[in-house]
Amino acid sequence: MGRTEIEAALDEIENKNYSVAVRLLVPLAEAGSPEAMCNLATLYQCGWGVAMDGKKAVALYERVAHLHIRETCLSGTAFNNLATIYTTGLPGVAPDPEKAKEYSQRAEQLGFGV
Repeated sequence: MGRTEIEAALDEIENKNYSVAVRLLVPLAEAGSPEAMCNLATLYQCGWGVAMDGKKAVALYERVAHLHIRETCLSGTAFNNLATIYTTGLPGVAPDPEKAKEYSQRAEQLGFGV
């Protein structure tokens, strides 16, 4: 059985081939893959393979978070990463302690860190 496109992208992230991962993840995210969106958001959050972009990271994480996917704690991870962004801020996103607290609580409700 061959690797899926998302598995190939995750392998590229693990191997620090971030620009290749971005090229693999963008069409998957645009097609609606929550896992691709979450991983692409992380690349934007960290500036790996792309320019750091808080607005793009937040938009992608929010799409995944609000799907309430419990499997592999995907939405919980998205809410947790949103909490981190709103705690520290990123280019294009100012810190917002209220949102950080809300998203942290929502991450926990979805099983993140429990």
